Amino acid sequence: MPTSSISFVPPVIAHRGASNLAPENTLSAFVKAAATGAKWVEFDVMLAACGEAVVIHDETLERTTNGTGNVSDHPYSYLRTLDAGSWFHPRFANERIPTFKEVIAVIEAHGLNANVEIKALPGLEDQTVRKVLSDIENYWPKDATPPLISSFSMEALKLVRAYSPPALIAILIHEWFEAWYDYTEALSCVSLDINHEILDADKVKLIKATDRFLLCYTVNNPQRALELFSWGVDAVFTDQVNVIMKAL
Repeated sequence: MPTSSISFVPPVIAHRGASNLAPENTLSAFVKAAATGAKWVEFDVMLAACGEAVVIHDETLERTTNGTGNVSDHPYSYLRTLDAGSWFHPRFANERIPTFKEVIAVIEAHGLNANVEIKALPGLEDQTVRKVLSDIENYWPKDATPPLISSFSMEALKLVRAYSPPALIAILIHEWFEAWYDYTEALSCVSLDINHEILDADKVKLIKATDRFLLCYTVNNPQRALELFSWGVDAVFTDQVNVIMKAL
């Protein structure tokens, strides 16, 4: 597995950017993550109605913007007019839903690495994967660590592997299931991104014995992060990136 180019030092991944310091999945959140000293960010990518890849977590607009309805029902020409920051704090009123391309530019400018989670709607897996891989091919800096591509959708991950044999794939696991090893082998995963609440020291040992990275989400308690590291976990996704960084 081509993991030699990946380093999780420090072992902290800013979940949706520095989401306790700025509105999640916005350019400000990624800039603030870099300012904490973090080297990795995580964010979610889905398609607007026009086929543009946009960075937002929810399939609907209400929680993190002043818009309504489904992200996939609107073209980016509309989505870019929405306020994606005021819900967090009035000083972020000018924040917008960024495109994947815009986030890549910020990542390059700040020397960040990224875990890109593909959030493909059922039936749109192929279109979403093709667009994400196209943007990576066209805009990701050639001399940088390639993105780690994750998803809860097995169909999406199968398509990533089919269309991009060298891609660095991570399988997302929320509930423990015994066939995890078969899936990771079939997809040639370099990492497992796992809900920390279902892990114990024995499961960590089992996973690490397969010579893969083990990343845990979403860890906001410093003591829990240190416990996971003591078991052999490689890095944690956190909403409290500055807090976890300080604990290290």
